Amino acid sequence: MDEKELIKRVLDDPILFKLSTLTREKGVPLYLVGGYLRDLLLEIQSSSQPGAGQTGMDYDFALPREFSSFLSTMEKALQFRFFKAGKVDKTRPREEAGTVTFRMIRKGISIDVTLFQGDTLDEDLLRRDFTINAMALSLYDRTCRVVQGALDDMKNKCIRAVSPRSIDQDPLRMLRAIRYVCTLRGFTMDIKLEEEISSKKEWIRNLPGERVRMELDRILLSPMPGLGIKSLYELGLLFVLMPELSGLEHLGQNRHHHLRVLPHVLLMADKISWALEWVARNEKLIFLTQEEKLTLYYAALFHDLGKQDTYSRDEKGTVHFYHHESFSCERAETIMERLRFSNPMKGRVLHLIKHHMRILNLSPETGESALKRLVNQVGDQTPLLVLHTLADKEASRGILSVQIDEIVEGHCLRILQLFGEKGIVHPPPLITGHDVMALGYPSGPKVGEILNFIREKQVEGEIRTREEALRVLKERFEKGG
Repeated sequence: MDEKELIKRVLDDPILFKLSTLTREKGVPLYLVGGYLRDLLLEIQSSSQPGAGQTGMDYDFALPREFSSFLSTMEKALQFRFFKAGKVDKTRPREEAGTVTFRMIRKGISIDVTLFQGDTLDEDLLRRDFTINAMALSLYDRTCRVVQGALDDMKNKCIRAVSPRSIDQDPLRMLRAIRYVCTLRGFTMDIKLEEEISSKKEWIRNLPGERVRMELDRILLSPMPGLGIKSLYELGLLFVLMPELSGLEHLGQNRHHHLRVLPHVLLMADKISWALEWVARNEKLIFLTQEEKLTLYYAALFHDLGKQDTYSRDEKGTVHFYHHESFSCERAETIMERLRFSNPMKGRVLHLIKHHMRILNLSPETGESALKRLVNQVGDQTPLLVLHTLADKEASRGILSVQIDEIVEGHCLRILQLFGEKGIVHPPPLITGHDVMALGYPSGPKVGEILNFIREKQVEGEIRTREEALRVLKERFEKGG
């Protein structure tokens, strides 16, 4: 695509056309930069540009500092308000200081305007992360500017740092480079960039947990999350971010597995997409939200952390990891607190880890009542547990695991079927705590235990009406009975 065609494509966007007209009227040099231009040149339809079949569009602009008053003009023209998303660190030299970004997010549209890093556009571009992002199109005079080598790197599908100081300016760029490997199909990292990341990997420790987690989220939500996790490991970042995983690297397993624990965990990330396809082939479609995808991938990454705490051998030399789920939860919670996970996300991941052995441990003779009870206890995360189980099974190709393939798969299909039936996950309450306390029980944990017992019998189909529930309650729990 030549420059003339690129400009035409940009001005086909109604928002960009409106801003271009406005800059020409006011004489303001506003520059469209980064991902929008990159994806146009690569002819990638993404959320950075219209026509992608997605709801979101992202625009990044660079604005000289002396024209910062133009922000209010943009607000009036587009009828929105900016908020400040970055802040300057006055203790550092200007060329290394945090950038100031003004952001607007509304109705699937995200607009970022960043004040120049440096005094000129060329200085600004030289302080950007990678050459494939170091390009700008002036909406004022409709000309393009790119750093040296950017177009060659686009052609050769190479992710290369703009300058030797790129990582120094923001170590988070190490994770961002991996994210681009996962999102820009066919792109690879420049060998010098790989070497720099490996040598500076410890710098990632100094970043706020929220920033690191947000970039990890983007890697896991990318088209190739397994490649992202593998890259984190190969470049040495995985153990810096999550040192709890290092104890799994050389830890052997039993005959259910063909790999050591860490390679098994890394392989699971690739097998989640296989699990989704397997479920679809068996006419049990599962549609995942972004939050559910993140829950699934983080649970896969953390689910066997406790094996380093529970490794044992019996008298026959067989390896066991008894109750490793609870130890995995403890270590996973430490990681998630450090990376500032939200409490709801933390709860979902821990819930999945806690139950991740449930389906794998079911025998061929497991009855309907037990399956219903499992679905009720796992609740809304039942589809995620099925996908986790299938991926875990497929990443465990030991002699013993292959023998139970059909058993596990059969249970997974039946569990999905039960999950779709009304009254199993959220059965309507037949009695309340007041009914229990009417028998003489004080308010407390015992009341909850009795209510859970009645609910389990309801899920299993042994109790169907309030009258039946009250009768069982009286017969089994009446004081003095």
